[in-house]
Amino acid sequence: MRGLQYGIAQSETPTKTNVRLFPPDASIVLVGCRGAGKRTLGFIAARYLGRRLLTEDYYFENSTGCNRTTFLQKYGRDTFNSQMAVVLAQTLDANRQSCVIECSSAALTQDTRAVLSAYAETNPVIYIHRDKEDLYKLLELPVTDAERLLMADQKHREFCNFEYFNLLDTSPDPQIEGESPLRSASAHSARLIHAKQEFINFLDHISGQALARSWVQNPFSVKAIPPEHRLYTFVLNLRLSTLINLERDLAQLEAPAEVVELIIDTWPDNMFDLIATQVALIRRKLDIPIIYHVEENPREERRRPLEERDAADFELMMHGLRLGADYLCLDLERSEHLVHKVLSMRGRTKIIGNYVFKGFMTPRWDEDVYVQRYQHAQDLGCHIVRIARFCAGNRDDAQRQKFMDKIMALPEPKPHIVAYDYSVFGMVSPPQGLSLNPSGHEFLEKSSREQMAGVTTARGSIRAFFRRGWLQPLNFYVVGANVYYSASPSMHRAAYEHYMMPHTFEAKRCTTVEELDRLRRDPNFGGASLTAPLRTGIMGHLDHLSFHATAIGAVNTVLPLRGKTSSILDHANARNQSGVTEKFYGDNTDWNSIATCLRRAISPRNSVQPSRTTGLIIGAGGMARAAIYALIKLGSNAEKVAAHFNSGEEGRICRVIESANDPWPEGYQQPTILLSCIPSYGIDDKPSVDFRMPTQWLRSPTGGVVIELAYEPLITPLIVQMRKFREDGNTSWVLIDGLEVVGDMAMEAFELYTGRNAPRRLMRRVCDETWTRQCAPFQPQRLP
Repeated sequence: MRGLQYGIAQSETPTKTNVRLFPPDASIVLVGCRGAGKRTLGFIAARYLGRRLLTEDYYFENSTGCNRTTFLQKYGRDTFNSQMAVVLAQTLDANRQSCVIECSSAALTQDTRAVLSAYAETNPVIYIHRDKEDLYKLLELPVTDAERLLMADQKHREFCNFEYFNLLDTSPDPQIEGESPLRSASAHSARLIHAKQEFINFLDHISGQALARSWVQNPFSVKAIPPEHRLYTFVLNLRLSTLINLERDLAQLEAPAEVVELIIDTWPDNMFDLIATQVALIRRKLDIPIIYHVEENPREERRRPLEERDAADFELMMHGLRLGADYLCLDLERSEHLVHKVLSMRGRTKIIGNYVFKGFMTPRWDEDVYVQRYQHAQDLGCHIVRIARFCAGNRDDAQRQKFMDKIMALPEPKPHIVAYDYSVFGMVSPPQGLSLNPSGHEFLEKSSREQMAGVTTARGSIRAFFRRGWLQPLNFYVVGANVYYSASPSMHRAAYEHYMMPHTFEAKRCTTVEELDRLRRDPNFGGASLTAPLRTGIMGHLDHLSFHATAIGAVNTVLPLRGKTSSILDHANARNQSGVTEKFYGDNTDWNSIATCLRRAISPRNSVQPSRTTGLIIGAGGMARAAIYALIKLGSNAEKVAAHFNSGEEGRICRVIESANDPWPEGYQQPTILLSCIPSYGIDDKPSVDFRMPTQWLRSPTGGVVIELAYEPLITPLIVQMRKFREDGNTSWVLIDGLEVVGDMAMEAFELYTGRNAPRRLMRRVCDETWTRQCAPFQPQRLP
């Protein structure tokens, strides 16, 4: 995309010892007791990373000529334990790169611990564990045996450098309350949807690829720009003591902020397992980055001597680093030894150097102490510096701004700065900083210890920003020839209301670029979602196109560019602000919504493999192009397919089937991915197509995924056919209807328009309610 500057000023911190950074191709080892899910997660990791999956069992049998049970019976426990250590060392040493290795814990002896501990110096070793009640049910062990097993299992923490709590995944999720029974097609989804994505995210954290992947996918997405670099972002303060007694489902705190700060303020029994569980729950229920903060004086605990406090808190901080927290808040007033020790073990976790100035005699913002503290944190290698100052009376914004100006004048690279006043009632409103402002939530009981967030909420602060004119109301649209039935307006309006944003969203019939021009030249234009016939015609009228839009040859999203420079970050931070602009950005997100649905639905055994997977695209329009592009991004041979796709020349990768009566082509495996891109309405006065899938194309022994992109009508002939196919016993086929896809499209569009996390549960519910109210009464109950 010429003319726009990519990249955030990622300040590389000064060179410091960091012993938990590993080469991107370093083999990954999974350890943990049986039943923890190592084999399943290993399979997911191997597929995602394109690596071999090795099991210690296989290597043991190859090395000794018999399996472990036979060897144990033949030679006894001592010889077995010694041989296990030898085989483990040989396996690890021979496979240091590009493998995922599953290790058994059948013999977690001193020798095997020493082998794994040495390997953890050069490679990621991940301790996998799960809820003990789930494990009891799975293994069907007596309680005493199960407790003994778990006690031994926790010894993995002594040598592992990462830890992953394998939260029970009950997906597919049950039907949304009130959802129409006609939506039953979407209820058939693959298992382990959440576990797969969460473990992939964890692997991305270890490799440091998370930001790069999001940036390449879409530089305007909320995950492509870290929250400290976005304007008007919030941190939800969640205390461990609150979570332990929380009676609400954490998912009800929907889109509460851009980041969660998990504050370890109490020491319950089995604390390390409890913290691991809460981290996993936050990731699944809220899906936002985590700041891990160990409070220096936990509640209900005695005052501890410095040496004891440092030792205990270091273990807790290391626990957060092992769990892959995105950020770790480190109070820099702690002992120098503790600070340096934590910094040396930070890995990929960003460090927030934290200062809290307490008491009625705190220095004013214009005093040198604050700049000195900032520079000390910079010298240590902190990524972010956060300074909170107790304010007894009226705050002095002018003095604080002078301090911020001094920091801004320092040469790059430098840490991001967060600075604010707080009182006994919480942070002094309105939020003073541009990012990472602490906040609470109306569903959470206020804590007497929570002096930073107080009664401030992200939603209330955003409303205040609009009322003060810092942000402005904008108009958004879905435009095209047939938008009268679109569910997008209802979903977007509900999301705006959730955030207390005074934006509008309308469906406008628009068939020419000239009509669209009149909308986008309005100073209050916020963005538009495009449908036929505008997706290709608009491309020559846009200043910048994303790589995806160029490759697909169509645009479905138009954004105004109001940044004062050519930086994408500047343009992204100008969202929610009005003004005349002559520059516009075009993107295509159809492919990502399709890919997202496929990732959720496809089973591990049907994961896309460049040399084997066959996908069937039904149709030849713009959506079919996006569908092909989605398959490329899911792991097909991208260079060859993209070259063929962009040139339009015939080749062996893409094969055209002229008629549904044709037999399945020889040399191609039966398809495991079927995408119907046929419009539900006729085009150019032509009737709609009544397509049924030929049974000779449905002979995949492992089933697959069928995605119907049309949703009006929702119950298409293809959906009816595939329901019947499943009822006849072919349950390995997963169905995704058009409403599922359009919901994902609206959520991604909302995030691109506003720069805020979409309230996904709310938007999904409103999507279903809108369709049920407007369209369900007219759906065919049965089709011949």
